[in-house]
Amino acid sequence: MLYVPTLVNKHPVKAFVDSGAQTTIMSPSCAETCGIMRLIDRRYSGVAKGVGTAQILGRVHSADIKIGNATMSCSFTVMEGKDVDLLLGLDMLKRFQALIDLKRNKLVFGDGNEVSFLGEADIPTYAEDNEPTIEGPNGTKVGAQSGTVKPAESSAAGAASGSGTNGAFKGAGQALGGGSKAPVSEPTHAPTPAAAPQAAARPSHSKESIDQLVSLGFDRNQAIQALDACDGNVEYAAGLLFQN
Repeated sequence: MLYVPTLVNKHPVKAFVDSGAQTTIMSPSCAETCGIMRLIDRRYSGVAKGVGTAQILGRVHSADIKIGNATMSCSFTVMEGKDVDLLLGLDMLKRFQALIDLKRNKLVFGDGNEVSFLGEADIPTYAEDNEPTIEGPNGTKVGAQSGTVKPAESSAAGAASGSGTNGAFKGAGQALGGGSKAPVSEPTHAPTPAAAPQAAARPSHSKESIDQLVSLGFDRNQAIQALDACDGNVEYAAGLLFQN
């Protein structure tokens, strides 16, 4: 998830950059903290319907948001039901000619203003903690809004005994192969004879699927193991790799 630091009415706010959202949205609690509730035009209040419903308090037609070294006059909707304080949507990104530069990990505006995305340690966790999930392959959980893939509980337990990505995949391999369910403090054993034929019976993955994951910066073995854990679904496998 991509977040950038901003200042709204001189109050620091971590804003979620979402090019898939049509409009920029602020939560009522953030609007109150930033002291701009008085700017809400309640003629635009109503109910947003989609996956569930959300109450729209109204619209702020103009408020200054400082991003990087520039202050921008933005308009946005104040709406309940979002787990982010401020969501920068496509309307704002297009208006200020913003470019999401993943290679340099920056949000770049047309006037040369650049701001780095926040690191994982600085990203708010409440959105992910409260986000509804749907069932993914092999017991994984997929965020209904963000698409974040969470490993199965058995895989997470295996990851605790390993280190980094390799530990996570070791746990996923145990969950898929039906290996020993020993406590995580015990060393990982070789697959049992019953598990080995199952692993051999798994269909091989296409070169295209593997190359897509390798192009994201992961090695070939990691890509194959992630595809194994996600039944060959490239999107789920990529999410699993980034999460670990």
